[in-house]
Amino acid sequence: MKIKNIVEGKEAVKVYPTTTIRDALITMNDDGTRRITVVDAGTNRVVGIITSMDIVDFMGGGSKYNLVKSKHNHNLLAAINEPVKEIMTNEAVCVKENAILKEVIHLFIEKNVGGMPVVDKDHRLISTITERDIIKFLKDHIDKSEKIIDYMTENPVVATSGERLKDVARTMLRNGFRRLPVISEGKLVGMITSTDFIRLLGSDWAFNHMQTGNVREITNVRIKDIMMKDILTVEKDTSLYDVVDIMTKNNIGALPVVDDGKLVGIITEKDVVSYFKE
Repeated sequence: MKIKNIVEGKEAVKVYPTTTIRDALITMNDDGTRRITVVDAGTNRVVGIITSMDIVDFMGGGSKYNLVKSKHNHNLLAAINEPVKEIMTNEAVCVKENAILKEVIHLFIEKNVGGMPVVDKDHRLISTITERDIIKFLKDHIDKSEKIIDYMTENPVVATSGERLKDVARTMLRNGFRRLPVISEGKLVGMITSTDFIRLLGSDWAFNHMQTGNVREITNVRIKDIMMKDILTVEKDTSLYDVVDIMTKNNIGALPVVDDGKLVGIITEKDVVSYFKE
């Protein structure tokens, strides 16, 4: 099976190197995507990609925060109007339209990415393919006797509800995680994801909460005030098939795994994709 058959008719969301970070975030938020391809305006060739993790980095998680901190003296309103080329990932992992599904699955796992631009022989953007596309397409090939305990990550890295946004950004970037379960007094109380960073900056939320424009007004916000609180969970004896069914029907990328109300693990789309690698 070639991937062009899976993504046929799926429009690629794109921006240009000169598009502002603010406009890219609005597009990502409106389209409900955590990645957007950056293309050359004249040729439509892929020159980079903006992902939710680039936004986490930009908001204090890593080196891209220097655009806010150093160049604009912590002024988020100025920094967010810089072009996306300032923070995009230049070496985007792409896949050719004629690649077969097995190759793409291995590429997802090897490169640790959640989605990739699909390009033609001249590196021009055609579409995108995500982990979610894969698991939706292969859902009915899952052995219903498989349990998630064999695929989930046990004892996951967590955040606490009192942590600040910048602390969570650093934890996410340091560990390469797009989401963290949130704990309070030993209990699971929510989830914070890299997509939340897009939501905060791609809507009016952040700007309605700023008075001076200083980024600290946002990065010092406590997680309990912005996290998702009403989250779905599963138990460790849940079948892998049922987990995929929940993920695809609710358009979510991960589920906390609980045992008698206690967090014991997390199962993500990437864990499901790894099931198909053979």
